[in-house]
Formats: sequence, structure tokens, C-alpha cells
Amino acid sequence: MQTTLTLDEQHFQTVAAKARELGTTPEGYVESLIDAANVSFDDLLAPAREGFRRSGATEEDLDAAVAEARRAIREKRDQARRNRPSRGPE
Repeated sequence: MQTTLTLDEQHFQTVAAKARELGTTPEGYVESLIDAANVSFDDLLAPAREGFRRSGATEEDLDAAVAEARRAIREKRDQARRNRPSRGPE
């Protein structure tokens, strides 16, 4: 089934520009938006869940990796704060 979608000039130009940026047609870009709107969070996570299952890692391994990543981020943030020049009285 095909139908016609009517857009005002501003919306059409926005769609056309984004389509060019992505290397597709305006129709293809609109179709991709509709497809993306119909994907569930479970669908998006399915490949990650499968990779995790295949890896043999445990939930404890994942918890430890997340905790380490958080620690590293905090450390980097704190280091950046320490390296900032202090602002004296104005």
C-alpha cells in the first residue's frame, strides 16, 4: 500500500536535509522513523543480552565492570577538577 504524506515546506526541507545527511531518500528517512518508533526496548537490548549470554559472564561480573567504570569516571572527573585553575577573589 502506498499513500501520500503532505508536509509544509519547512518540515519537508528538514526531512530532505536529514535524508541527504544519511544517504537516503526523504521517503526512506520517514520510513526509518516509523520503523524506529515501533521497536521496543526489549528489541533494542536483544543483541546485547545475547552477547552477554554467549560471553559466559555472570551478573556479578557485570556489576563489577559497571562499578569499575563508575570509579574510573569519578576519578577522571575529580582529577579534572583538581587541575582547574583556581579563581581568586574578584
